[in-house]
Amino acid sequence: MSRTAFRNALLDSNTQFHDHLNADLVLVSPSRQALSFPERFPRIRLDQARSVPGVKEVHPLYIEGALSQLRHTSPNLLDRGPSRSIRVLGVNPQANLLSFPNEVAWKSIEAPGAALYDTTSKSDFGPLSTGIVTELAGRRLELTGSFTIGTDFTTDGTLIVSEQTFLDQLRKPYTMPGQSAAASVDLALIRLEPGANLTQVQTAIRKELASGEGDTAVMTIAELKERERTFWLNNTPIGFAFGFGMFMGFAVGLVICYQILSGDVADHLPEYATLKAMGYSNRALAWVVVQEALILAVVGFAIGLVVSWASYEFLTGLTGMPMRMTPDRLIGMFIATLVMCCISALIAVLGLFRVDPADVF
Repeated sequence: MSRTAFRNALLDSNTQFHDHLNADLVLVSPSRQALSFPERFPRIRLDQARSVPGVKEVHPLYIEGALSQLRHTSPNLLDRGPSRSIRVLGVNPQANLLSFPNEVAWKSIEAPGAALYDTTSKSDFGPLSTGIVTELAGRRLELTGSFTIGTDFTTDGTLIVSEQTFLDQLRKPYTMPGQSAAASVDLALIRLEPGANLTQVQTAIRKELASGEGDTAVMTIAELKERERTFWLNNTPIGFAFGFGMFMGFAVGLVICYQILSGDVADHLPEYATLKAMGYSNRALAWVVVQEALILAVVGFAIGLVVSWASYEFLTGLTGMPMRMTPDRLIGMFIATLVMCCISALIAVLGLFRVDPADVF
């Protein structure tokens, strides 16, 4: 179960941000296969999307993870260590673009140089709490509130600032003279008018943007989330490693289960031969071994569940990765365990079918 936990943590952690997006549709660069990629698209696409019937609002969302260096927040200014990269989101504080279960002090980041911090950010950034004044990209930053998203395989922490603070501290210093810092955006969140058909509006926006250079895609939250999952699962070495680890875990479990069952069959071969001499069919003998395999599967799964559940809680607290034992995953794992043990049982009884009672006695 541990290999499955790490694989699911990989997918869940890198898509948990998507669950907080408060929108119906999203504009994104087709080249941005994952949110950690710095691919952007022209801001003018937002105006084109706004012109489509059924669209109520379109808001930009900025993301930076390389230039956003947060200085270590030691209480003693002289002891503050080097800066570390932290993900920074730039939003309109009044647009409610991100939804959280707890109340968030959005109004507090309307002031320049103010930020909200993720309570699950790694301790490498130092203590993060409301009221701390630190530096972001060499500019003054005050933490005015908190929220909770979680870390992932590329992000150790997250800050949320206003759109203006984002542009002033992370875009303008790196923008060429004569160019606008807001000329390109990372994502655009689209909300529809009440009663508008999502599919029809999505198609209409695609037609409206077709006159461009193919630099912007229109997706639902579910489609964006699925693309992120597919990228991490199929296009990264870590995704392959966890997938191969699951396969190897199944194979090793199959071999161990086979050794247990074949050893039991060998130890009781005279008894099986007696049953065969009494007229019991191979199918009946196979069912006896399969029942043993089912008992082994249920008992082993129960023990593994308890151990894994404790391990999930410990590793989640240690790494910040969301290791969730959801009902569908639990059922899938139980079915895989049953299949593994039953295959082992069928392999173990192949030798039993060839046994001649006269040879045994």
